[in-house]
Amino acid sequence: MAKKVEVDAKFLIAGIAFLIVAVVGSSFVTYLMFRGSSTETGAGSWAEKEVTEMGPTFDAGEFLLNLTSINRTQPRFIRTEIVLEASDKKVVADLETRTPQVRDTIISLIRTRTYEQLSEPAGMELLRLEIMKNMNTLLSKGEVTNVYFVDLIIQ
Repeated sequence: MAKKVEVDAKFLIAGIAFLIVAVVGSSFVTYLMFRGSSTETGAGSWAEKEVTEMGPTFDAGEFLLNLTSINRTQPRFIRTEIVLEASDKKVVADLETRTPQVRDTIISLIRTRTYEQLSEPAGMELLRLEIMKNMNTLLSKGEVTNVYFVDLIIQ
């Protein structure tokens, strides 16, 4: 009987040793696989990503406006400050001379929106693109390259 216990103990020790070697080996292989892919995608993308300089900006000012309301019993408001990024300083000078037109265009675009549209990220992005497109129609040379909502409260 004593011999049977020794055989089982040797078998148990060999099984545990094999399990430890298998776990360490698979962990090492997994580490090598993920380390290689993270350096290619993670670090490579940071190295390749180019940070662009911000162009000259024009402060369009602060806007406090009523939004178009589907439900007339509860009026909605928006308060925002908008800054326009331009392709060059000449565009900023052109926007400064056209400040009344710029503000009127922005007011007209925002007032056509509903609370529901502006509470969605896609709705804000669409507004941003429409402001940019309409500002570019006012300009003779150059373009507005981005629209920033510096402050935004929708109530």
